[in-house]
Amino acid sequence: MSTTIAAQFEAIEALADDLAALARDLDDDAGLCRSTAGSLGAALGSAAGGPAAGAAHGWALLLGLVAGHTGALAGTLREAVASYRQLDAALSDRLLTGRAGVAGR
Repeated sequence: MSTTIAAQFEAIEALADDLAALARDLDDDAGLCRSTAGSLGAALGSAAGGPAAGAAHGWALLLGLVAGHTGALAGTLREAVASYRQLDAALSDRLLTGRAGVAGR
């Protein structure tokens, strides 16, 4: 049994754009967490500063990972839309060529 899947390419591309922007924002936040980690350590002293700096480094790592995966998902969506559009154009060309051949007889 085959199922038809309808996709709104413009909506998928808009989602990819939003995800790419989110990835950039998350990456910026990761950088902010990294730079803040050192400040926390110095401002709070060694007893409280060490764990606080460690937490900030952990958040930076997590945000960096999420940013990377979010950016990768945006790229995958863009590639999928481009691939589907290319396949759709090829199918359309084949159908038009087939119709032209039938009409020319």
